Amino acid sequence: MGDFKAYANSFQTVINLSLGRISALLDMSGNPQNGCRCVHVGGTNGKGSVCAFLEAMLMAAGLRVGKYTSPNLVRVNERIAVDGVPISDADLTPLLDEVGRRCVRVEEKLGEMPSQFEVWTAAAFEYFAAQRCDIVLLEVGMGGEFDATNVISSNAAAVLARIDLDHCAYLGNTVEEIARTKCGIIKSGCPVVTVEQFPGVNAVIAEKAAEKSCPLTVAKAPAPVGFEGMNEFIEYKGRRLRCGLGGPHQLENAALAIAAAEVLGLDAESICSGVENARHPARLEPLAPGLIFDGAHNPNGVAALEAALERYFPGEERTVIFACMGDKEVLPSLKMLDGPGRSFIFTEVAGNPRSMKAHALRELAASVGILGDEAPDLVTAVKMASEMGRPAVICGSLYLYETVESAVREWNKARF
Repeated sequence: MGDFKAYANSFQTVINLSLGRISALLDMSGNPQNGCRCVHVGGTNGKGSVCAFLEAMLMAAGLRVGKYTSPNLVRVNERIAVDGVPISDADLTPLLDEVGRRCVRVEEKLGEMPSQFEVWTAAAFEYFAAQRCDIVLLEVGMGGEFDATNVISSNAAAVLARIDLDHCAYLGNTVEEIARTKCGIIKSGCPVVTVEQFPGVNAVIAEKAAEKSCPLTVAKAPAPVGFEGMNEFIEYKGRRLRCGLGGPHQLENAALAIAAAEVLGLDAESICSGVENARHPARLEPLAPGLIFDGAHNPNGVAALEAALERYFPGEERTVIFACMGDKEVLPSLKMLDGPGRSFIFTEVAGNPRSMKAHALRELAASVGILGDEAPDLVTAVKMASEMGRPAVICGSLYLYETVESAVREWNKARF
């Protein structure tokens, strides 16, 4: 099944939203998803961070926790983890072999090969069932209603992080339209937890929760009570907690995770431990002195990044290293990143057919007056930035993280 493994591990280039293929695939293995108690986490920004907080909280409570997320940062194994440990190659290889055999049968039956994301979703459910997880954190890939993860028939809770414009070609052109799609993860009678966000979005969530007779909790981000480095402090149950994840936007994600944990019945001690011990690479992550990586790739994420930079490094000159996928509406994000004391290096994700080419990105930015240099890959871009002699932030695409280790070596080589 060598060719199938290459397919399963390649970049997703075709998005075909439906549940027919994943349903057929899982039916052939006895529907392992039906044995999983799932917390379904959707939204546009913050899904991964909310999952990280919840994972730490649930593990602190002594539960065996499965977590399914995407995309991976360095190794595909990261997508499927139990108690924070990615699936091993020894477990993954035979699992993909078996899923591959079933994919052939699905294609014969339906005339379509399951997508890469569907392959991984099926593998995840089988692994979590075999590992006897007490609870599974299930991060939506795209949208909600027709996302492969929505093959589950019930969930312990539906958690909706901040919703904004993204993947508009597939999900809708307004935040309300996108919210309706993302609310597809709400199942009859399940608790629904969200945050205060655009009024139209909250109205859609309330409407959909009421339609399914679901209790709705709307969490409110706590007021900041100080920070250390790039980590905020919050107060919960009379305790002052240092958020394990950096950035002022994590106050909202922590509040959402806390509300979800309370709905699930977790004790305060486990919740406090999870807030402080959560880890989530590539989100406002300090890679080296003066070098930060953040996965911000849409206006909402970039706004959060800008707020963090202004809070922790006010007025500091900085080089922005930026890459993005070709299907993104990138100009609003670039305009937010532009400003006094900012310079740009435009790059691309090497080997990813979806990535916008560096020269095309540079030309697009120049069309709105944002000028910069270009580099063929992240390592070259970081080397160029290090020679400029000022701090730098890498953002625009999580896929850039794959070559971060080599990039950091170049940064340190030039600056120390």
